[in-house]
Amino acid sequence: MDGLQACTLPLQYDVPCLGTNGAVSNLTEVNGLNITQFNGGIYPAGLWIASNITTTAQCTVDLCSLKYASLDYVPNAGSNFLLAIIFAFYFLVQLFFWLWRRTHSFSFAMCCGLILEVLGYLARVIMKNNMFSQTPFLIQIICLTIAPVFFTAGIYLTLARVIMHYGPQNSRLTPKTYTITFMCSDFIALVLQSAGGGIADQSGLSPSTRNGGVHLMVAGLSFQVLSILIFMTLCAEFFWRVKNDKNSLGWHNRDSAARHLKLFVYAFTLATFFILVRSIFRVAELAHGFHGKLANDQVTFMILEGGMMILATTFLTAFPPGQFLGREEWKNSGWKFRKNGNGSALSLEKPRSDTTPESERVQTIPM
Repeated sequence: MDGLQACTLPLQYDVPCLGTNGAVSNLTEVNGLNITQFNGGIYPAGLWIASNITTTAQCTVDLCSLKYASLDYVPNAGSNFLLAIIFAFYFLVQLFFWLWRRTHSFSFAMCCGLILEVLGYLARVIMKNNMFSQTPFLIQIICLTIAPVFFTAGIYLTLARVIMHYGPQNSRLTPKTYTITFMCSDFIALVLQSAGGGIADQSGLSPSTRNGGVHLMVAGLSFQVLSILIFMTLCAEFFWRVKNDKNSLGWHNRDSAARHLKLFVYAFTLATFFILVRSIFRVAELAHGFHGKLANDQVTFMILEGGMMILATTFLTAFPPGQFLGREEWKNSGWKFRKNGNGSALSLEKPRSDTTPESERVQTIPM
């Protein structure tokens, strides 16, 4: 208690002060309202609330301290709305390329991720006037946390096509193994993050259970970081082998198509790096919970979450795989769900070549 000053008006947000040993039961004229005060002892930093408030559902930023809200700051509506507009524009561009180039799996993943980004930032806009409502906070935390999982899924699906173009003999894993392995890792990360986000912001649960939800989100994000690091390592090895393979004409060709495809590969590499940076930030951010210092630094969030995802989706949108690999190559080098003879099941298989006898061909649904 040494060094604490007696509480005086007006109270300062986040500055603790010393109560007046029972002489004052409440302080008045703080934003024109009566403010409940502890009788003696230390007045906790920022924990003021209007005396006529009986539940946080009645709170506004003028009636209650932000310490009772899900965030310790009010999100900037303008910057969050701008990000929502940018992601919405990218969604329309991705939808256009989906219809034009028929890159079904990649475009579906990108559109899902971009929709989540739009919903997440719109929820942050709504939070400006609803700081004490759990619904918009829960929407933004879940949507913005899991959206990049869909972007990495699109990248994983694209790598399988790139490997087929440059030569699967240079890859440590088959294209099919890459797709299945990293799509499964994406699914695990998605489940962990979604479940953790749903648990962490349920006010009816005990603090220990809610903290467990945060830890589950951190586990999902950490798993995503590990998956991306392994993926980038395998990709680096593959392209190192391609570069040193003199028979890999696709890489060593000097025509414009080969140069453009290299540019596409570099763009996707940068997009993956930006997603990695963002995911590492989110692990550090949530490691100390929703009320940790980093989780309540708006500028850092806008740069390392919003900024990194804008950069990543810019490269993924400006360099669509259907444009650089070509619609037919995307279709022919991908994987397809194969329908068996009696039409009762689907399995993931490499498409048969055009030389396959008609009697052996099966109905396929391209991805």
